[in-house]
Amino acid sequence: MSRGLIILDAGHGQFGNPYPVIEGVYEGTRNFVLAGYLKAELEALGFEVMLTRNAITEDPSLEERGRMAGDNGAVLFLSLHSNAPGSATPPEKYKDIKGVLVIYSLSDEERNLPIALAFGDAVAACMDTQNRGAITRTYPDQPGIDYYGVLRHSVASGCNCAFIIEHGFHTNPDDAAFLNSDACMAKLAKVEAEVINRVFSV
Repeated sequence: MSRGLIILDAGHGQFGNPYPVIEGVYEGTRNFVLAGYLKAELEALGFEVMLTRNAITEDPSLEERGRMAGDNGAVLFLSLHSNAPGSATPPEKYKDIKGVLVIYSLSDEERNLPIALAFGDAVAACMDTQNRGAITRTYPDQPGIDYYGVLRHSVASGCNCAFIIEHGFHTNPDDAAFLNSDACMAKLAKVEAEVINRVFSV
């Protein structure tokens, strides 16, 4: 019997966000690899898993990705990403910024914050990188509404347990090298599955 449905969203599309420090590597491609490993780990633990991208070439809208959660009765929506500095950061500083950040839906902060912190601790330890913590972000002038589209649409469809994990900075040589290794992605999938297993074993 399934322990519940989990939606895994490999962020962006196949050629979304090139790694500046590794030519020919893209955030969207590496997220797709991670989603595959994580799907296998979760299924081995008894969860049902649906992917928002079943082929590497697929790139559904943010609304389509998020709505898969509530529309299919998912217990968790997890969007997989890597990060890059904002426009306020000078390009020469990009390589110095690293670390894991978890963004959680503010629709159920009491439940989601501890889960986000657990993801951050596990991923940062696995990657041997900085843990930048867990945050929410509110849509401008709309208190209580998530800024990020995949979270907003997951909640609107009925799934409040929704997260984005920024797995390090693909602009940082160390973080990028980890994310470009399939063996490291397999390790990452295992620790993330362990967090989810603990959450749904309570």
